[in-house]
Amino acid sequence: MSTLSTLGTLSTLGTKTPLDLSRALDRKQFLRWSAGGLLLAAGCGPATNPPPADAASSESPADLRARIARILEEYDAQGDHRTGTDTDRESGRWLAGRLTSLGVDAELEALPFSRLDLDAAYLEIDGERLEVIPFFDAPATGAEGVLGVLGPVGGDAAIGFAEVAPSAGLSPDFFEQRRANRHKALLAVTGGPRWGLPEGYALINAEDYRVPIGPPALQLPSQALAQLTGAVGSEVRVVSASHRSSVSAWNVTGSVAGTRPDLPPIVVMTPRSGWWRCASERGGGIATFLEIARDLALDPPTRSVHFVASTGHELGHLGLDHYLDSHRDWIAGAAAWIHLGANFVAAHGRQVRLQASDSDFLEAARDALAAAQTPADVEAPIGERPLGEARNIFDGGGRYVSILGSNGLFHHPDDRWPEAVDLEWAERIIGALVALTRRLASFQEPPS
Repeated sequence: MSTLSTLGTLSTLGTKTPLDLSRALDRKQFLRWSAGGLLLAAGCGPATNPPPADAASSESPADLRARIARILEEYDAQGDHRTGTDTDRESGRWLAGRLTSLGVDAELEALPFSRLDLDAAYLEIDGERLEVIPFFDAPATGAEGVLGVLGPVGGDAAIGFAEVAPSAGLSPDFFEQRRANRHKALLAVTGGPRWGLPEGYALINAEDYRVPIGPPALQLPSQALAQLTGAVGSEVRVVSASHRSSVSAWNVTGSVAGTRPDLPPIVVMTPRSGWWRCASERGGGIATFLEIARDLALDPPTRSVHFVASTGHELGHLGLDHYLDSHRDWIAGAAAWIHLGANFVAAHGRQVRLQASDSDFLEAARDALAAAQTPADVEAPIGERPLGEARNIFDGGGRYVSILGSNGLFHHPDDRWPEAVDLEWAERIIGALVALTRRLASFQEPPS
């Protein structure tokens, strides 16, 4: 049984009207999804020796496009990649097996994780319940919920609502209201044409997962906006009841030894968890991660290269934080961190963003992308705090190259293989990133 098998049912809410929401997901299905599927059997932990992926080593090294397609198809088929769920754990085993099949010494790095499991999450208007999704970094209400008059965020109503982008930086007023804690509860209408997305959900990352902030808060699909607008001034009930389960999550790590292991290493990192199937959001980074590993394992570079595919991306980068806690010396001591971020193979609304710690790394990345005819649409100013996991390295004073982008299916259930991916573009840009990594790993001294 797929870990979040019932999330496929939830995904169809993007095509239903708000009045259909409570009927689109019965209570049993809702609780199965919110719990993240069945727990692993008692006593089951990370595999010491992950099984190799089927036939990975028999693929032709020249057939890059076919390999990318296979990885994206397999990743998408696994299910919804929320941290700490069965899909997240099985996907970790799969990725470790893929690395092992390439000849890379791979491990599953376990981290303790307190998973949020939902007991109930709904908005009640005039006696009708709309089953919705809570913010994963907001406090719970308890089973009785919160009662109050509905109105726009920032006003005097007890329950405030607003249209909210899936990227927090695009809706700063809403997040300021969360921190101000002036409302008894908040409702975020997500997704839809307002943000260049299809109708439905576009979930928001839980940056404060470890220490929830503000009042209880729920996320609704875009179709709910008309119903909320029509209910302004009415009393509504917000219910967000949940509990925490102590489970294991893990990062996937690996290494390729260089011919000069005394030199500072290169670290290649990519997130592997997220909302829904996230085929184009996360899949490009995972496919690139494996192609870099394949290339370096076949012909070891000068510097050792370490790999980490981290869980917890959608929950404030908690997996990467765990990895960095045990590799503090590498943050500033590595020759370079290569961040394979979100969306750079997306077929819809893609704008590629290049981020680098300094002009030498920016120029090296720019040259590699230009050679593959995949230039970045945006280059972040040097010294600006970067987006994505590269920010963790920036904050620690490390050197990095980072690639990510925008996506017309960002955090949306329709981010699925194959429609969400531009495979021809993916082939070219992944080839460029493999070449860039080999270049940086081959310097006797890194660019200064």
